[in-house]
Amino acid sequence: MTTANTAKRRSWAWLAGGLLALACGDSSGDGDGSTGVASTGTTMGTTGPSTPDPDSTTGSSTLPGTTIDPPGTESSSSDSSSGPIDPPEGEFWVFVTADQRVSTWSMDPASGALTFERELMIGASVGPLAVHPDLSTLYVGVNGNNEARAYAIDPVTAELSPQGQVDLGWTPVYLAIDRSGGYLMSASFGNDEMVIFPLGNDGSLGGPELQRIGTNEEPHSILVDQSNAWVLVPHRTPDVVAQYAFDAATGTVSPNGMPEVDANPGAGPRHLVFHPDGHYAYVSDEFSDSVSTYAFDGATGQLTLLDTVDTLPGDFNGDDNTCADVHVTPDGRFVYVSNRGHDSLAMFEVDPDTGLLTSLGQVATEPRPREFEVSPRGRYVYAAGQDSGMMASYTVDEATGMLTAGPVYEVGADPRWVLAIELPAR
Repeated sequence: MTTANTAKRRSWAWLAGGLLALACGDSSGDGDGSTGVASTGTTMGTTGPSTPDPDSTTGSSTLPGTTIDPPGTESSSSDSSSGPIDPPEGEFWVFVTADQRVSTWSMDPASGALTFERELMIGASVGPLAVHPDLSTLYVGVNGNNEARAYAIDPVTAELSPQGQVDLGWTPVYLAIDRSGGYLMSASFGNDEMVIFPLGNDGSLGGPELQRIGTNEEPHSILVDQSNAWVLVPHRTPDVVAQYAFDAATGTVSPNGMPEVDANPGAGPRHLVFHPDGHYAYVSDEFSDSVSTYAFDGATGQLTLLDTVDTLPGDFNGDDNTCADVHVTPDGRFVYVSNRGHDSLAMFEVDPDTGLLTSLGQVATEPRPREFEVSPRGRYVYAAGQDSGMMASYTVDEATGMLTAGPVYEVGADPRWVLAIELPAR
């Protein structure tokens, strides 16, 4: 990787769709050896190699995708009256962890359609993903081996090449990279710990851990704020979000002046995402079938609970549902939350003055939608169904935030994470 290429990627870092990735902590089972394939409805595709070597990448087999007809495209508007003009669009890629592998898909920016390109066999169950701020490196949580691995992302083809690994000591529930790209953070849902490792200048892993600390029970995600000064960790039990001060010079955290903020009793805060303006944070509440809005004070690193909104329609039995992931569109206008049980994505509009959410209803998705992703420019959504091994796609209506269903893609058994990036145009 040349210095020029690295600098070029850094100028596009904001298009990564967030620096952090969230995922579940329990290990996934053995896979069935199938590769991903685009399909219409639930029609299955072909089967890939059954016994590839771990860490090997298959050839660039392009499988047929299905084109949808969205109301908009991933391209940005050139109308200066709508605000700052986005940079010219680059190359869009989607990574999915499932079935002991990471699959790579290219995305058509005009339709959101995905084409399977290749897969990276890991040889053990895989979970969370994260990406370096300069888009040079993908980080993979290997649940089966209690590891985090780094893979260099080819700036043209998005092929993955090993770039070191570290032993976490437990199954990672979450991986996060700080805003400087100097450190990897991970949390253990079962061991109630957080650990921080240094990253090389090229994004590689391999250095000794810098800090390992005990946490409250059941940490489920880690978010570093835009200033790189604060770290937030939702804990499903005992209904709190921990608040840390982050020292980017040493790569260590310490409890904030107010070390935690209470969530609603019984909420089970799970995943957290910042609003692009940095003034608000949204938390998916696993047990109360809701999403909570918090004000965030960038000067103190402290959250204040403002409001909570249900993610389910009133006629659904909430005992059969748990919330999982939460994302906000890059323009900050819409928030989405996954419902496991109701098997839907809940849609919300953001009040531009208060940050509060208004429900737009729900759209059906694949069974048990654990993780999902909003595309880098906010025009498409991809949601993986853990019970079906399929990934649903949607077009975002730019005016209303409503989701319109598109093709469904086979991604492999027990998908755990979806991550989308935009690399500079070739």
